[in-house]
Amino acid sequence: MISAARIQLMSRCKICCYKWRPPKRFNSGCSTLTLENTFKCYELPKGPQMDVELSREDALKMYRQMVEVRRIENTCGNMYKARQVRGFCHLYSGQEAVAVGMCAVLRKFDSVITAYRSHGWTYLMGVSAQGLIGELVGVKSGCSRGKGGSMHTYGDNFYGGNGIVGAQVPIGAGIALAHRYRGDGGVCVTCYGDGAANQGQVFEAFNMAKLWCLPCIFVCENNQYGMGTHVARHAALTDFYMRGQYLPGLWVDGNEVLAVRSATEFAVDYAVKHGPIVLEMYTYRFEGHSMSDPGKSYRSREEVSKVRADRDPIDSFRTQIIKLCLAEEAELKKIDAEVRAEVAEVVKKVLADREVGLDELATDVYSKNVEPKIRGISGYTLDHKRLSEVCFGKPKRTPANEMKKVPIGDAVIIDAQLKAKKEQEAKKALEAKKTLEAQKSQKAKKAQKGDKTAPAEKDDKTAPAEKDDKTAPAEKDDKSPASKAAPPAAAPPDSASSAKSPPPPKSGDKTEA
Repeated sequence: MISAARIQLMSRCKICCYKWRPPKRFNSGCSTLTLENTFKCYELPKGPQMDVELSREDALKMYRQMVEVRRIENTCGNMYKARQVRGFCHLYSGQEAVAVGMCAVLRKFDSVITAYRSHGWTYLMGVSAQGLIGELVGVKSGCSRGKGGSMHTYGDNFYGGNGIVGAQVPIGAGIALAHRYRGDGGVCVTCYGDGAANQGQVFEAFNMAKLWCLPCIFVCENNQYGMGTHVARHAALTDFYMRGQYLPGLWVDGNEVLAVRSATEFAVDYAVKHGPIVLEMYTYRFEGHSMSDPGKSYRSREEVSKVRADRDPIDSFRTQIIKLCLAEEAELKKIDAEVRAEVAEVVKKVLADREVGLDELATDVYSKNVEPKIRGISGYTLDHKRLSEVCFGKPKRTPANEMKKVPIGDAVIIDAQLKAKKEQEAKKALEAKKTLEAQKSQKAKKAQKGDKTAPAEKDDKTAPAEKDDKTAPAEKDDKSPASKAAPPAAAPPDSASSAKSPPPPKSGDKTEA
């Protein structure tokens, strides 16, 4: 029986594209939703989980992240118009649910590589708002010291930000190969746009990933337009999740953050166990291709307005949170205000920062420089420096007695594997030692038990012997002297020997004396 309060809650929490029902696991502040019309499968026996859970904590976290990405992008657009950001600038507005939903599932040892529309991914992969906006402005607090700009942002396990259309896809396959080689259980999320889906190197990467069974998730962020060309005009097959042919594919509603999260959980599990998979995130970008593109010449204002009204990922998720009674509208508005104030404070710090000096232009050109100078405009005139030297000064030589063996890079993984192997061997040795001790203890117990029973057994064995000793003289006395003098009975003649003996002598024959 369902209580009246539960029925009232169900009626209040009813929304158009989800079916609310009592949670399977009655967690505090958690609701179970059934996703509808959010997935299409290709060459897959089953798809992602349709029944998903949404807790209050996860809802507020993902909502805040999407608001932060949108605010950062709007701020970067305004700064570009104010000529504080120069060069290329490709905004991610409208596609926030893709990055937020996927990053909600990815683990610390998973990797991501994407194209030049990378601001949202950069921030969610751990680069601070100041590091991101500072990189666009070109100051030294930027994540690449202000020398990379919008298309070259990097962080831990985040490999950019790549300016060449589709070039990041084979690199992503290589990163997945590194995960396979190390055996760390990680996957590489390789993102590209619908325009890059027609590049030949994408299909080459598909082939190698399938041959080597790489843990790679190829993600086509289909925002409907390749620069200014609609997908129907630039792609013969617009079902990009089927483009892998021999790779399984999955179509996902990229503007539903919960659908993206569920699809990513499925894809990560599949890639680890079976190899590469292709995801198509069906989404939409609200701005033009870049800041030089107003985005209105190849699509109508009505089209953009309709998508903003019907499929804005932030607005739709806000509505879901409120109707599921996970948060109130006032609480979400408070988050909006906090994010707005935080980003504004970051902008002040970035504008107060300065560019790197000219002496840093030749920093880290080579990982190991063998030339005394780096070639500039007029000959070899630039001094090669390392970024660590620029930031912290040249390192001092460490005395030999203070040196410690600290693994770095791949050596960390190797060291961890060796440590795990030693621990396993030590565990096996300890178990063997315990088994040996147990066997010795068991033998000792048996020996003690045998010593207790030995005297009784000895008495039993010696009693007949003593009896024999007592009866022996009587037997000896029974024998008479006649029996001693009597000769033994003659044995019957052997047939063989009688056959060989000579015949008896005849009369008249001489015999030897």
